[in-house]
Amino acid sequence: MSGDRTETDLMADQNLEALAKEADYDFGIPAETTTGNLSERRMLGMTGGQRFVLALMLFLNVAVLGLFFLLASGRVDVPIS
Repeated sequence: MSGDRTETDLMADQNLEALAKEADYDFGIPAETTTGNLSERRMLGMTGGQRFVLALMLFLNVAVLGLFFLLASGRVDVPIS
């Protein structure tokens, strides 16, 4: 039944071959280090702007949750006129 291949099977095989050619497996090869080009430096795969947004979001989450728990525990009262 190997001769009864449908068009979708052939397309799937072609796609798999194309993906295998495009795959870039760099296992065992040391990563390139950037020297001198500070705009391309990355930490944890993020640029400086992405790290800043992440830090800002974390700060705001901590501030909002902290305020919520202070209000819930009754240590801070809401100044309602």
